[in-house]
Amino acid sequence: MFGIRDVFDKDLPNQPFEQINKEDLITISGKIFDGENKPLLDVMIETWQCDQNGIFNKEKGFSRIIPDINTGLFRLITLKPGFSKNINDKFQSPHILFWIVARGMNQPLITRMYFEDEELEKDNLFRLVKNKKRIHTLLAKKNNEKEYEFNIYLQGEDETIFFDF
Repeated sequence: MFGIRDVFDKDLPNQPFEQINKEDLITISGKIFDGENKPLLDVMIETWQCDQNGIFNKEKGFSRIIPDINTGLFRLITLKPGFSKNINDKFQSPHILFWIVARGMNQPLITRMYFEDEELEKDNLFRLVKNKKRIHTLLAKKNNEKEYEFNIYLQGEDETIFFDF
């Protein structure tokens, strides 16, 4: 996918971690759908995550990606994050934070992507979700050992859970 270059003082990379062994990388792909279930083509996504050891770093773990202009498909090539703790020392399951902006949005949308093959019940934020029928909107589907699919829906029956941090 295409990156955004030479606009900001420090460009965010397409990959959150550089100089990583290819064997350690996973791919997360998906689309962001509007209220009519059509993929958004003019959206920007920023992600933030910890490394595989659960460590958040001020210099690593960030990325900025834009979907393919024709299909709306985005691809994030990254490390699978480890278990971590928040600032209150509360348990967090492996997740990636997604920050989404697009034309027509008054403010960014923020969500988390969890992995369906990880322990989720002990995660502090995950437990706070009141509508348990919508939990699936936060889960990336595992296609194989190295590939996950995560689609984000802005409205409708499968509307993704968004957070107000």
